[in-house]
Amino acid sequence: MRGIFAVLFLLTTPLMWGQLVGVSPYSSLGLGDDINGNPSRNFAIGGTVAAASDGYNINIGNPASYAKLKYTNFDLGVMHTEMNQQQGDLSIENGYTNFNYIVASFPLLENLGLVFAVRPLTTRGFNILREDDEGDPIGRRRTTVQGSGGINNLTIGTGWSPFKGFSIGVNANYYFGNNTDFTTSTLIDQQNVVGTRSEQEVRISTWQFETGVQYQNRIGKSLEIGIGGVYRMGNTLNQYVTSNIFTIRPSANLIAPLDTLTSSVDVHRPGQFASVYTGGVSIGKINDERPLQYAWSLSADYRRTMGSEFDGVVTRGILADASRFSAGATIVPALAFSSLLRNKAFWNRTEYRVGAFFDEGHVIVNNTNISALGMSFGVAIPLRIRGLAPGEVRNNMLNFTVAYGNRGTLDNNLVRERFTQFLIGITLTEKWFDKYKYR
Repeated sequence: MRGIFAVLFLLTTPLMWGQLVGVSPYSSLGLGDDINGNPSRNFAIGGTVAAASDGYNINIGNPASYAKLKYTNFDLGVMHTEMNQQQGDLSIENGYTNFNYIVASFPLLENLGLVFAVRPLTTRGFNILREDDEGDPIGRRRTTVQGSGGINNLTIGTGWSPFKGFSIGVNANYYFGNNTDFTTSTLIDQQNVVGTRSEQEVRISTWQFETGVQYQNRIGKSLEIGIGGVYRMGNTLNQYVTSNIFTIRPSANLIAPLDTLTSSVDVHRPGQFASVYTGGVSIGKINDERPLQYAWSLSADYRRTMGSEFDGVVTRGILADASRFSAGATIVPALAFSSLLRNKAFWNRTEYRVGAFFDEGHVIVNNTNISALGMSFGVAIPLRIRGLAPGEVRNNMLNFTVAYGNRGTLDNNLVRERFTQFLIGITLTEKWFDKYKYR
């Protein structure tokens, strides 16, 4: 596994840095489209993270959960998104593929875990055309707004359990990337009339921190209930802006710059991140045959994003405070039903996952919240490993998740997006740093 980890990390990390994959007009808002970079288990259960914990799966959404990881874990996921976008009578199909996360965890002590992660935070990609006259005596005006880019997230976090059932943790998130916008304005009905074009690149290089807590308690012989919370701080957002505005002479296939009107390079513009509060509950059944993985579990989250706190260079629409509700469930038949415990069929050892979410949306366009609603289904198929030494632990899984939902609305001349997402991942778990005397 150690060789696989090194090769995959080196191959996938450069691809993360360069991805420009957005296809939504809503990615022109704020820093871009948020990407659900949760590993497959949390993604499949609706994105619930506050109280969810599992000894074999990394929950990057709450660093307190790292204390429960007893083995070295490596998790990698790739997502493909298919999207139908509709505005009025116009309907188009779009799609893109991106690396969703690469995460590794290492137990430092019995109740202390360390996690590294690389994942996208946002993505941008849009091309918006508007034509109007609005009483202009010269004639109709055509404005094109184009954008690309995205912000990546490098995370280092740790979780510690000072006493049984209770854990605390912290994530340090380093955000970096570029967002580029082009706005071109020309007159449609006039010949030999110059237009204007503005180009703006915003480079992000900043930190944001989040803290988490979890508490689990046994009820009876096998049930365990849990509560959890996460607070993401509204840290300062460091932005470095390069902008140019110049006149152009438009032609059929070429925009030819004429005179530069204004220019500035790498100007520091401090901003502000929105703070986020998340709380959740969970309940699960523990089977002593496999105590680090629930036989079945239920979890639910409430998240509040304080969008009104956000202050960025590129902000269209209105950012407001908004809520997100999510819930999910998992079951492993062989652990949930005693009659299947000795059955070695892989479908009995597979973990089945389901989830749902509703996000009222922290962006308001044309007096309308851009809300989202969806469901998810997933499986974690165990990979059979032969020839293990006595005491050697490995738990490798293939993860498949499908999520379906919609965002936006057809009201007020807005765009409704119906999306289907396919997440494929692999989880590798091994006990490192132990020497085996027999094999």
